[in-house]
Amino acid sequence: EEQFGPYLVYERLGVGGMATVHRALERGIEGFERIVALKRLLPHLAEDASFIKSFVREAKLASFLNHVNIVQIFELGRVGIEYFISMEYIDGNDIRRILRHARKVSGAPPIHVTVGILVQLAEALDYAHTKCDDHGQPLKLVHRDISPSNLIVTPSGHLKVIDFGIAKAQSSQLH
Repeated sequence: EEQFGPYLVYERLGVGGMATVHRALERGIEGFERIVALKRLLPHLAEDASFIKSFVREAKLASFLNHVNIVQIFELGRVGIEYFISMEYIDGNDIRRILRHARKVSGAPPIHVTVGILVQLAEALDYAHTKCDDHGQPLKLVHRDISPSNLIVTPSGHLKVIDFGIAKAQSSQLH
């Protein structure tokens, strides 16, 4: 456990080229608490303006999206020189892990399960691709990294798309 601003940081959920993601407990006033996923810019990148700009852009871009199949962003912040994004914690496994486990145990998932997940993915991507800004202008948002590791499935079968870190947007508001 590590105290990081208002967050009590627990186990690491993932690491990428730019950031780590941990499960964390957010603490607020009057006993408010919630579990979040806390994405923190890697320490050696904390003073690199181009990486900070990319990290901030990711948070801004993802904050425009409010869909049941897309992870929700709560906050972009900074503790000292370390930037972070607080987001919805998804209790589940990524598709890569699910498929690997299925191959070992029972083979490919049943077709109705696969189709159900693909429908949820299509709905999330359609929402992101057709999302407009506050002025009605299309954001023209493209995820660009739809991979099994960026698709989390809850135990009840609900899909969440994560990591808009390398998304592309045409809107001048997001450049």
